[in-house]
Amino acid sequence: MSRLTIAGIGPGSPGYLLPETIKRMEEAHTVIAARRVLPMLEDSCHKTGTTFAPMRKIRPTLEQVDDLLTAGCDVVLFVSGDPLMYSLFHTIQADEISRNWNIEIIPGIGSLQMLGAAVGETMEDAKIVSVHGRFKTPGSVALTVTENEKTFFLCSKEQGPAWLSRIMLDFGLKDVTVYAGANLSYDNERVDFGPPEEMAKKDFPGLSVAMIKNPAPRKVTRPCFLSDEDFERAKTPMTKEEIRVLILHKLKLGLDDVVWDVGAGTGSVTIECARQAAFGSVHAVERDQTALGLIEKNKEKFDTENVTIHPGEAVDVLDSLPVPDKVFVGGSGGQLDLILQKVAAFPKKIRVVISAVTLETIAETGELLSRYDPDYDVIQATVGRGRKIGSYHIVDTNNPVMIFTAEI
Repeated sequence: MSRLTIAGIGPGSPGYLLPETIKRMEEAHTVIAARRVLPMLEDSCHKTGTTFAPMRKIRPTLEQVDDLLTAGCDVVLFVSGDPLMYSLFHTIQADEISRNWNIEIIPGIGSLQMLGAAVGETMEDAKIVSVHGRFKTPGSVALTVTENEKTFFLCSKEQGPAWLSRIMLDFGLKDVTVYAGANLSYDNERVDFGPPEEMAKKDFPGLSVAMIKNPAPRKVTRPCFLSDEDFERAKTPMTKEEIRVLILHKLKLGLDDVVWDVGAGTGSVTIECARQAAFGSVHAVERDQTALGLIEKNKEKFDTENVTIHPGEAVDVLDSLPVPDKVFVGGSGGQLDLILQKVAAFPKKIRVVISAVTLETIAETGELLSRYDPDYDVIQATVGRGRKIGSYHIVDTNNPVMIFTAEI
């Protein structure tokens, strides 16, 4: 049966090509690799007659491999670094076209290993993150560094060592050390390290790797919930504290989540989200001028710099906001359908929580959510609060609130 060998090319210099990799290449009918490394592979192959083909975009490459394997040809597909570390192998494995392929893997030496070797740092206790072709929010990066002694990064041109260093400064992580490596294993190899304020000023090649060492890692804990009387509220309606706790529970916030609070009112849910997602960002959308002023006061009172306030109608504002992980709708201004359409347009699933009090809003919410998530969750919450009358106590009951949760 014909065989596809997915081989790691290592950092890119010939000295790091494994003998077994060269042997497979000489046994193969066709070798596929990035155009920039084909000359090196041809020089390393001592067999004549092997076809060397440049890698194309993913779909044409997979179809080319499939045609060769069907024709009974052995193929070697080279990927940079190690095939098991953020490489094309994961994409190949997940694609239906590879279901019947006979695949073998030869690991390679990755650039992160090269950086660890260059600075004398082991990797078994490190966190590994890729920002190469994968967007990571600054808060997510800062959270990872905060909680880990060592974090290795596969960088991109835009998200390189200087970018990582600026994030450290923005989040007050000034005592960490940033290590950077570029062109590792080549004659123009570069390894540099220093505090974030120094490394933020330096330029690095587009394909770099980095490590950040934190001398005092700590697990980030979440703060306790606030009481109603803690907030500036005036006469603006506010989600009561017991209901806020339920809403936060249903949102299931991550520490680095991006959150929309649509119809934010006084900002009580906004502030709680900001405190729970301390390494994320919260975007409060509100059209009422009085409420906007209260959100600003509460933002200042609780020192939640990760809150951004957006005045205006939701449908006019949402297109300018970053892609959310979680969305809470406390008030829609009659535009719930359009709001949900905007959320549903994103390519990933987003957790949406909606609170409703009036019968009309409850009916509309159920109907709309059933289009996106037929298994949406809904609970009814009623809070009674005791008060004293003479020598007796009675319970005053607030209006029941329906809390809907869906993945759309």
